[in-house]
Amino acid sequence: MRRSPRLALGLALGATLLTAACATTRSGVMGPLENTEPLVTLVVTKDKSLIQDHCRGAVAVGPILGCQVMRVTSQPDGQTVKVIKIVRYTDALPSAVAFEIDLHELCHAAATLQSVADPCHKDNHGFLQASPRAVMQTR
Repeated sequence: MRRSPRLALGLALGATLLTAACATTRSGVMGPLENTEPLVTLVVTKDKSLIQDHCRGAVAVGPILGCQVMRVTSQPDGQTVKVIKIVRYTDALPSAVAFEIDLHELCHAAATLQSVADPCHKDNHGFLQASPRAVMQTR
């Protein structure tokens, strides 16, 4: 039995849409430092077990629905920088554009609170990458 190319394309598109609809997590990094580590990592998820994995050791009265994990890293010039990972629960994932804007602004906040040259435009020059049609510049 031979399938038509149209049917194969339709099945592939349907599988892609189903996979996207079942997504439970968005994660990303931004702000490459001189030692190539990202300044900020953001994980937004509907998967509470993933939060438990990332947030081991966090203290809370009730269930842990998010955390901030910080560690210090050294740059080639000897400067120390605090890199941060934010993990949080959500009942509905943000769009790719909204997630990228959140990640970008968190990167600026992390850079501003330290005496580090802001690396948040190194990879994207301040332009949204989540949508090929997006021409908006973030600051």
